[in-house]
Amino acid sequence: MINKNVVRLMSKEMDRKDFLKYSGGVFLAVVGVSGLLNTLLKLGGETPSDSSVGSGYGGSAYGK
Repeated sequence: MINKNVVRLMSKEMDRKDFLKYSGGVFLAVVGVSGLLNTLLKLGGETPSDSSVGSGYGGSAYGK
């Protein structure tokens, strides 16, 4: 089903304005999906980079 829609969109004649509109929509969809996935992953707990902060050499400012 998605393949048919892509083929139909690719065969459609469009001008620069329409192309930029479709490209912008695809870009926003990709950015939105990746942002949603990152948010859901962060809800599960600490990220690996957060767990190492505060331990070891340089873990705190000025040796406090």
